[in-house]
Amino acid sequence: MPVCQANNDCVSSGSGSGSGSGGGSATYSSYAYVANATTETIAAFPLPTATFTSISGTSYNLSSALSALAATPKGTFLYVATGGNGSVFVYSIGTNGALTLGNSGSPVASTLNPTWMTIDPSGNWLFMVSSDLTALFEYQINPTTGALTQIGQGITLDAGSPTQVYVTPNDQYLYVGLGSGGTDGFTFNSTSGALSGQMHLAPLNGASDNTFAADNNSAYLFVGEAGSGIRVLTIGTGGALKEVTGSPFTSPLGPQSIVVDPSNTYVYVANRTANVITGYTLGTGGTLTQLSSSPFATGSAPTAISLDSTGKYLLVINAGGSPDLQVFSFDATIGGKLDSVVSTATGTDPAGAIALSVVP
Repeated sequence: MPVCQANNDCVSSGSGSGSGSGGGSATYSSYAYVANATTETIAAFPLPTATFTSISGTSYNLSSALSALAATPKGTFLYVATGGNGSVFVYSIGTNGALTLGNSGSPVASTLNPTWMTIDPSGNWLFMVSSDLTALFEYQINPTTGALTQIGQGITLDAGSPTQVYVTPNDQYLYVGLGSGGTDGFTFNSTSGALSGQMHLAPLNGASDNTFAADNNSAYLFVGEAGSGIRVLTIGTGGALKEVTGSPFTSPLGPQSIVVDPSNTYVYVANRTANVITGYTLGTGGTLTQLSSSPFATGSAPTAISLDSTGKYLLVINAGGSPDLQVFSFDATIGGKLDSVVSTATGTDPAGAIALSVVP
């Protein structure tokens, strides 16, 4: 794959992976960006609109360990966080997903050891947490330049180690995972950016809240809780959570990332310790029933999963490689079953793939 410096100058490289997917006349439905901690690169992969069996990508060198990614929903900007002193850089997303470093190459934000960034569905607000600080940081996004303006000095969270930040599809509620500290929830005003009504959900005995998703109606919150399984809770007024009957539902070790398919029929969980994706049918009242075709094998330590913008493909990155990136489609005959489409490296495998963003 071509290799680009942070200033977007590209040179040829023989270390890439994946064969060509359709030449210069190809059209693309989505663009997938993978943050590689080990190789200190962003790997960018256009996903063809037509059926494909291979993909090729471009690698952008940052010469610094990456720790998080977040993209605006319309695919205008990509934010990249690095570890240590925690600089956040902004890239403009151009033709065929090409990245151009913004803000004259200077960081648009910084905090110690950022571990997760999320942008709300409106594309106006970015949220970030750090492994060093028990606080939630919020920034307003300039829609023209991508510059970030910090809102306040951060919201103090309950005790724990922040893992992920999640905003529901209706843009009304925000939840922060605190590992063994459980979950903090807020009501969110996407017009003003205001967060209010802080509430707390304690984990089950000895468990750790690692990841979240909601159905597309924002009626149910799915909490990947290492040590207990997948908790399903109804989302009430003010973001209040109430456990559904049968929760938690059994999951292999290490739930790390969750997605719900566009039809609200299936829920998929990447299990980092077990090296599988588990699929479930979402039933009445929020119940989960594991698919008979599940689980689906992944590479080593699956860390993040995402749908493409068409909802036809599910992507997973594996921090331990073998391979770094996998693309699955949904079986046409067996409901919810995942079929392997293509696997590829995102650098020198294992590249340390730790974050994934997919945009239209």
